[in-house]
Amino acid sequence: MPAGWLFGNIARLRRWAYHKGIIRSYKAEIPVICVGNIAIGGTGKTPHASFITRCLSRFAHVAMLSRGYGRKSKGFVLANATPSAELSANLIGDEPLLLHQRFPALPLAVAENREEGIRRLLTFAPDTDVIVMDDAYQHLSVTPSLRIILTEYNRPYFRDYPMPAGRLREFPDAVRDADCVLVTKVPDDSAPVDREFWRYQLGLAPHQPLFFTRYTYASPEPVTEQASRIMLTPDANIVLLTGIANPSPLYEHLRQRFHSIKHVRFPDHHNYSESDIQHIRESYFSKNVDQPFLLTTEKDWMRLQTERLKKSVSLLPVFILPIEVGFVFEDDRQEFINILKHHVRRTEEKN
Repeated sequence: MPAGWLFGNIARLRRWAYHKGIIRSYKAEIPVICVGNIAIGGTGKTPHASFITRCLSRFAHVAMLSRGYGRKSKGFVLANATPSAELSANLIGDEPLLLHQRFPALPLAVAENREEGIRRLLTFAPDTDVIVMDDAYQHLSVTPSLRIILTEYNRPYFRDYPMPAGRLREFPDAVRDADCVLVTKVPDDSAPVDREFWRYQLGLAPHQPLFFTRYTYASPEPVTEQASRIMLTPDANIVLLTGIANPSPLYEHLRQRFHSIKHVRFPDHHNYSESDIQHIRESYFSKNVDQPFLLTTEKDWMRLQTERLKKSVSLLPVFILPIEVGFVFEDDRQEFINILKHHVRRTEEKN
């Protein structure tokens, strides 16, 4: 707790220094929408960044910028200028790679220095109307025009504490800088959501809109040749492979659909090795009866597609489970889209 108090106050002092102009912050000439959180992973930034990008692309030229967490490269990397055969999670990170595959026509770059990333993105795509910047709420050297904060339903920031005592990157009062807050991963079987209770607990001001979202899962999709010849049934033996921050909602969803699930769990952004795949093959796929099927997330699939793993992974019957974002309250969906739309157009008019 003392270490968490110290860490939280250092982060608070840093944010204060940026607010006062003691430390310089760059502001782009076009709208920059930041999708972030104050916790370490697990809030659903990538599915929400994908949803926001899809909404914006209907009426604006969108580009995407990320740090590229977990990549082995350094500096600025533009996915669109990289041959597809060279693109990998090691080069740009698993989440940016997933976003690039979903939106291959949109400019996407990774860069530790977000100011450099924005400037070089605009050089490559000067007609860009808005940039979606993933996981950058603590990257204060860039001032976004709209800050969207995510917090998880089962572990909201008001029940947490700064590292190392908890999972927060800052004290909860950092949410005062947010323009919009989303409570994510609301369970399907949760009690009716009390919006005013949540507003009070989250410490939101009247001008900060609050929305509630949950994951919607599509049917598993085969991604290897062996899997393409298989029809999944409730009696199938499933080996669930995850390297994400919080796989519990996914596991609970699958338990309602399949009778037999064995969960092989790794840390978030785990860099899969040949020995990992060999261990899975020997532990679950060496028998000739009751052969199981490997089910994993889209993000994990990005990290399973490195050159050294492709061949061994292709021999397994692998399915992925696509995830989309749904709103608990249907009216909220259109209201949230209107916030995005009006923000981009209002910022363009000001400039």
